[in-house]
Amino acid sequence: MKCPHCGGEMLPEQVFCEHCGKERLLVPVYEPEIEESVAESMHNIMDDLGGNTPNQNHTKENTSSNNVNGVNRTSTDVSRNASKEPHAMKQLNFFVFSVLSLVILVVVFSIAFYIYTENSYDYHYQKAISAFETHQMEEAVYQTDYCLSEEPDNVELLLLKLHIYLQQSMKEEALETAYLILTYDSENEEALECIIAEYIKNEEYLKLSKFLEKCTVAEIRQKYSRYLASFPEYSEPEGEYDTAISLKLFSVGNGDIYYSLDGTTPSKYSTRYTSPIKLISGEYLVSSVYINEYGIRSEVVIKKYVIQSDLEMLPSVSVKSGTYQMPQMIGVDVPDEEYIVYYTTDGSTPDLDSNIYTDAFPMPLGNSIFKFLMIDSEGNESDIVTCQYSCVPVCYYDTDQAIIILKQKLATLGKLSDPGLPGQEKIYAIDSAVTKDDVVYYLIYEYLQSETGSMIKTGDVFAFNVLDGTIFRAALSSEGNVSLTDF
Repeated sequence: MKCPHCGGEMLPEQVFCEHCGKERLLVPVYEPEIEESVAESMHNIMDDLGGNTPNQNHTKENTSSNNVNGVNRTSTDVSRNASKEPHAMKQLNFFVFSVLSLVILVVVFSIAFYIYTENSYDYHYQKAISAFETHQMEEAVYQTDYCLSEEPDNVELLLLKLHIYLQQSMKEEALETAYLILTYDSENEEALECIIAEYIKNEEYLKLSKFLEKCTVAEIRQKYSRYLASFPEYSEPEGEYDTAISLKLFSVGNGDIYYSLDGTTPSKYSTRYTSPIKLISGEYLVSSVYINEYGIRSEVVIKKYVIQSDLEMLPSVSVKSGTYQMPQMIGVDVPDEEYIVYYTTDGSTPDLDSNIYTDAFPMPLGNSIFKFLMIDSEGNESDIVTCQYSCVPVCYYDTDQAIIILKQKLATLGKLSDPGLPGQEKIYAIDSAVTKDDVVYYLIYEYLQSETGSMIKTGDVFAFNVLDGTIFRAALSSEGNVSLTDF
């Protein structure tokens, strides 16, 4: 360090200067230039803060004037500068206080802003979305519930919660949320789809049908219409008619319509609607119900029709039911080509897949039941006509004896086998009888049986006299006539 008197170099522990011999001052010498510099700096700071006063500016000008006039000052100038020191300290304290106040204000504002942000709806909503997208489901539920506490009827929030539950396979919670959504938005399709999917998964089709009946969204009803059972519609309004009508029933879906004509409640055990119903004459109470492919029933629809007409469309069978010793050819009167008669020989109900009547046929031996159904070109169906026959002719030969005798005759003539058909065998069978000139004949049909067991008629038919055993070739006409020839 340097001596304050001569400027010579001194060691820190030296008290007297070895150059000039004067004592080093332990108290710092007052430096007016430093004070001037500090005061000027404070004035500049206060000017920046807008805190200078005219007196302070005046002081600054005096100080600058003194500096210009020279370094030497009188004792009066030193005393004046000394009196300015407390004032400068006050300004410094004010500056420090201002800075601290500003810092505190910023801190308080930051804390308040943080607290507000942490508790804001938008903040928690974004947190919920972010948690959901990153599969943090517990956090997503927490944040969503926080938002719902602020806005419990917010459908967007409830849908977010629904998606969270669905991703976690929490079916009960998801259904509860979906139903809650519908209380605020009855046409929300996401909620509707969620509930419908659960019904289908559990095969609760009846509940699903009732749910869809209350649904007001046309697109949803159309999409799941197969689970609805809409009631049947009628092609003709109920009322009185002076001619026969053909009544058609309609319904939407892949199910079936069942109906009755006497007003009784229809069920799946009633007549199934397959073609138009011919209402010919009389009074009808047409009751119908639609049952879809999932077993869901519609409401029953009943309509009354009164038909005042003499028209009757029934198959007319040439031979009535009864017991016959003299078998008859059975024929059906078909009005014209616009009508088709279907029939069965085993007692079952005829339909469009049954035998089609073309020609008269012989009466079967023993007991038989025939049922006939007539349908016109418009699809109108008649009532079913049932005929029961018991054919028991008086005979001296039974059917087995008749076949043996026929084979013997054919063998004698060399016609029992056909060398041109290797691997096939001729088979003979009797199933019916006819009457010709008051004589009863068994009808024996010739078949070819292949190695696989299938049998095909050859077209040869033989007539065996049940009284004397004579045999003829037989030919049957479509009108029911029988012709016999020798062979």
